[in-house]
Amino acid sequence: MMQRCAIVIILALALAVTRAQAITLEELKGVSIQASSTYNMRIRRAEGEFNTQMTMVLKFKIDEEGRIFGENTRTVTTPHGPRSKSLPMKARIGKPGEPAAGGHGLWLIDGQKLVVLRAFETGGFKGEIEFEGSNSVMTCTYRAPFVREEGKGDIRAQESVVGGPVTVLNATQTSSDCRVAR
Repeated sequence: MMQRCAIVIILALALAVTRAQAITLEELKGVSIQASSTYNMRIRRAEGEFNTQMTMVLKFKIDEEGRIFGENTRTVTTPHGPRSKSLPMKARIGKPGEPAAGGHGLWLIDGQKLVVLRAFETGGFKGEIEFEGSNSVMTCTYRAPFVREEGKGDIRAQESVVGGPVTVLNATQTSSDCRVAR
């Protein structure tokens, strides 16, 4: 009986390891992705500290050479109603770059995830698009926390949706959505 249980466990682990193999650039070529996340935030700007909500939507395509083309649209609530800002996305998987919103960025493949790392003046952002399935049956999930830089305090960026610098005092991702198409 113990031997039978051990065989079942080994088979289950083997199947899990097989499924956990890394996604490849070859599998991502020609894929269109839309990943969105919504955050409840506490921020500081020149006019003071306040609570806000931000929704960020990434829409992009990956070409044969691992280049990413698309746009990043951020919408925030303000005392004067919602404000949006769309910026182009141009990057190459595995090559550091400077996003249109400022700072530094890097896209990379990590296991089953396509990861975008953004560094701001202090702190940053880590977006993880995790894939399941392959080719025409591929699905994705999106997790995208803001991250603090050790020893630097709050997250600060020079460019905000409404213009000028912003300090993120707290950001909690409250929802996300991810879609992939060929």
